[in-house]
Amino acid sequence: MSGVKDDFPDHALSLLGQVMDGLRRDMHARTSQPGTPGMPASGRGLRSSQIRLLSLTPPDGMRVTDLAERVGMTKQALGEFANALEERGLLESLRDPTDRRVRILRLTPDGRAAVAASERLIDEVEQEWRERVGPETWDALRAGLLAAVAARRDDERG
Repeated sequence: MSGVKDDFPDHALSLLGQVMDGLRRDMHARTSQPGTPGMPASGRGLRSSQIRLLSLTPPDGMRVTDLAERVGMTKQALGEFANALEERGLLESLRDPTDRRVRILRLTPDGRAAVAASERLIDEVEQEWRERVGPETWDALRAGLLAAVAARRDDERG
């Protein structure tokens, strides 16, 4: 009988998923440690999806609709994420002074600190993975991912 984690297919979706699962696990372990330098208490235990949303929120803030498009979420899903991060004191919600119906999300000082601390942790986790798989392999993986992202952006521009 095969175990739950045995016999994964070797197509790109499966392989990228397995790597992402490992990176997420390592990041969550790091963000959950008490006393992470620069990480506010409100940022402790952040998930990678929350870190991604915070890091993609511009310093001056962004409309919910535009931020949802930027992160590839529905407006409703982003709203739920934003509410949870707002409750933690990492995001704040403001009304657009030119159109009170429009909600703008902006990082709080703790949110900015959490992003900076998370970026340092991401660098540490990437360095550990680089050591684990070897510098040439890791650097080639990153170069391939950058090329794939650039090709996707070119396709989107038409």
